[in-house]
Amino acid sequence: MEYDLKKRAKLRCMHLLERRDYTEKQLRDKLRMGKTEYPPEVIDEAIAYVKSYHYVDDARYARQYVEYKKEKKSRRQIEQELFERGVSRALIEQAFEQTEQVPEQELIRRWMEKKHFDPSEADLAQKRRMYAFLARKGFSASAISEMMRITE
Repeated sequence: MEYDLKKRAKLRCMHLLERRDYTEKQLRDKLRMGKTEYPPEVIDEAIAYVKSYHYVDDARYARQYVEYKKEKKSRRQIEQELFERGVSRALIEQAFEQTEQVPEQELIRRWMEKKHFDPSEADLAQKRRMYAFLARKGFSASAISEMMRITE
């Protein structure tokens, strides 16, 4: 029975990884929350198995995630999403160092264009709404203020 459970956990990991990449934390959570209750040592063994073949690699996951999201999201937002997925701060920092970043002002300008926002024509309430929107996207207050002044 123990052998069947170990084999089943490994196969479950492989099946999950067929469709998309997961971080180690995400894969552990999937095994923990599934229909079959796997003991922690079985989960550890299944994760070690897929890691031995480099099917689960948090550093690679972080690099790919940063590369894919850098055109749309702020650095702070990407960092937070990766941290929630269980990627360590060191690996997140390493991923940012290995990928070329889009300047924060450029991303802010793109969002303002997408929202058809022109600071020179906007009233105070519209400026506040856009400022709050960009802040929720994770952009720094100084960068938002600077872009609001530059484009006026």
